[in-house]
Amino acid sequence: MFDMAPVQLPDHQPGKRWGGRRSTNARAKCRAMLPTGCWRCGRLLTPDMPESAWHAGHLTDRAMGGSDQDVAPECAQCNTSAGGKLGASITNGQKVQTSDMVRERTLKWW
Repeated sequence: MFDMAPVQLPDHQPGKRWGGRRSTNARAKCRAMLPTGCWRCGRLLTPDMPESAWHAGHLTDRAMGGSDQDVAPECAQCNTSAGGKLGASITNGQKVQTSDMVRERTLKWW
């Protein structure tokens, strides 16, 4: 019915997702290091703490070129806040700056 050329997609291969066996291996590596302090804040992490209280944190973020081999125990709060800050900085760096642009002014209709 339609005579269209096939769409050529760019050669983009997304990075491997973090999880599964790699996450399990990283947590096992970090569990062997306990008891130790969180590498970001220094809070003591012990083996008797619940698994949800600490994460296997990347010393160099994967988004910045780090590998899955450079992990260390990290408290959950530090890991989640660091990831959020990195994601926000990447996102905010990609946004168009509107301060230099002339904004259209509209009248309120109510």
